[in-house]
Amino acid sequence: MIGFLISSMSILLFFSLGLNLEEDISKLIPQSEETKTLNKVLKNTDFSDKIILNISVSTDGTEEDLTSFANAIIDSLQTKCGDFILNIQGQIPEENIMKTMDFVYANLPLFLGQKDYDYIREVIAEDSLSTLVKNNYKLLISPGGFIAKRSIRKDPFGLTFRALNKLEKLKISNNFEIYNGFLLTKDKKNLLLFIKPKLPANETDSNREFVKELYSISEHLNHKYVHKAKSEYYGSTVIAVANANQIKQDIQYTVGIALIILFIILISFYRRFTIPIILFIPTIFGALTAIVALSFLRENISAISLGIGSVLLGITLDYSLHILTHYKKNNDIKQLYKDVTGQF
Repeated sequence: MIGFLISSMSILLFFSLGLNLEEDISKLIPQSEETKTLNKVLKNTDFSDKIILNISVSTDGTEEDLTSFANAIIDSLQTKCGDFILNIQGQIPEENIMKTMDFVYANLPLFLGQKDYDYIREVIAEDSLSTLVKNNYKLLISPGGFIAKRSIRKDPFGLTFRALNKLEKLKISNNFEIYNGFLLTKDKKNLLLFIKPKLPANETDSNREFVKELYSISEHLNHKYVHKAKSEYYGSTVIAVANANQIKQDIQYTVGIALIILFIILISFYRRFTIPIILFIPTIFGALTAIVALSFLRENISAISLGIGSVLLGITLDYSLHILTHYKKNNDIKQLYKDVTGQF
């Protein structure tokens, strides 16, 4: 009997290893047509998986500290988390600004209005033109002339900047502005970056190392820029990993405490250490059988939902306790089965 039991459990254990476990917290929700549609929409929404990185200024910090912090954290993320990140948005490269200016300049007639033509009429007058040339000359020989010379040679009247001001009307909110190539709030107290992960948020097992590295980088830079700036993360990937960790931790604690209390009660009641082990054999056998059945019926299953299944521990033990309680009163095996089955 013992040999049969060991061999059966070994076979069940072998087949149960074929079940692929995944830590998708959304798999805990019953899969109806509505939830499937919702999950499909969320997976295909570009912004839903982004991690928002908010860098806020501290008591002694300035906007320069914000941009310095942002450059440092971008370098760290690209170096340490490059395998997990598709891109980081929020920093506007200088070449993008120049491309925008070139586009506006190439399409100037579409952006100019009556006031702009009145400005051109005034500025080409001899006195105004002379003043404009002097101002451009002073700008060229100044330290900033190295940057401004391209735009002055191409557009000495500054018509491109007048056209760019009209594009400002298209912005959705006035609460943000560009400073040193970064997106800052109007009060220059917060800087925003958007991280696009390679993996979807529901792959919490794979994202765990990524989120751990994020917090490690943030903690290091928060300590380095103490009293100047600090960072914090928010997004579906971070939340999913935190929820999965919390659920797993809660399951481990509750099952561990329940097992310890059960062992203490059973050993105290039956006065033998081997009795609790015997009681748990049907539970282990049933759990392995269920996992093997799942491995044939489904390709993947949520490890979190499988852990929640441990609440059935008390129900499965009840059958073993029922048998042993009758056996303690009556050692006759035949009479025991008659009592359990209700035959007299």
